[in-house]
Amino acid sequence: MELKVQTNVALSQFTTYRTGGPARFFAPARNWQQIFGLREFAKSKGMPYLIIGGGSNVLFADEGYPGLVILNQMDKLRIHGKNVTADSAVSISKLVLLTAKHNLGGVSGFALIPGSIGGAVYGNAGVPDISISDVFVHAEILPENSDTPIIVGSDYCKFDYRTSHFKDTKDIILNVTLKLKSTPAAIIKTEINQYIKARTIKQPIGLSCGSFFKNPGQFPSAGWLIDQSGCKGMEVGGAQVSEKHANFIMNTGKASTADILELAMEVYNRVEEKYNINLEPEVQILPKNPFI
Repeated sequence: MELKVQTNVALSQFTTYRTGGPARFFAPARNWQQIFGLREFAKSKGMPYLIIGGGSNVLFADEGYPGLVILNQMDKLRIHGKNVTADSAVSISKLVLLTAKHNLGGVSGFALIPGSIGGAVYGNAGVPDISISDVFVHAEILPENSDTPIIVGSDYCKFDYRTSHFKDTKDIILNVTLKLKSTPAAIIKTEINQYIKARTIKQPIGLSCGSFFKNPGQFPSAGWLIDQSGCKGMEVGGAQVSEKHANFIMNTGKASTADILELAMEVYNRVEEKYNINLEPEVQILPKNPFI
């Protein structure tokens, strides 16, 4: 099995923020055996490793990543009855659109969520009325210290708001099975268009990771807290707090990761000072999270 390991590959091309320095080592993987081999390569060199898919919820430092970054390219999707099994690199939008063609719905709200299904399970992605855990059946994973994939259910995943057990382990999600609902394709199309229209009105379009901070509770939302703290429109370098939605920190086209983090820290400090609430980033900041 040939592993195509490269050195000093710019990570900015693989994230929706379009920032970040080079990975010390970088390699694509199209099956679990390659992922296993690359993981062992990293372990043999005593360095950290990370798997990315759509890169929609990750922010790499300008200095880059000191270990191995594995680009997950497993992207097969299989439909069996009302269930769909998607490899972890399948994009969420592809999942929604392809299942709609087979009259399978219940996930229209995911239509504009960026990233992959593996990342969605890792962070229990969702919108106000549905999270991935609501339709989750089971996942095939490669456990941290095993050379054999296993099937795990919801109990193992320990889903919570925008998080899961996978954030506390080095388990690797290989594929995910979801249970959908029989729904006419025409109705699903209408639902998707409604979600897209609503989101376009409320959320900015551009380079970002979506919501930067988690909501601290049902209310007030992180966006409301940031707005009321006077942060809308604030800028640092090429980073800006969106005027449309305060929980979106945008790369206006020339931002560095340092710009984004400095602006995010100022937002964090203002909310803490005014409301005594410590916001927690939803985005994964690597290799070190300055908010911890």
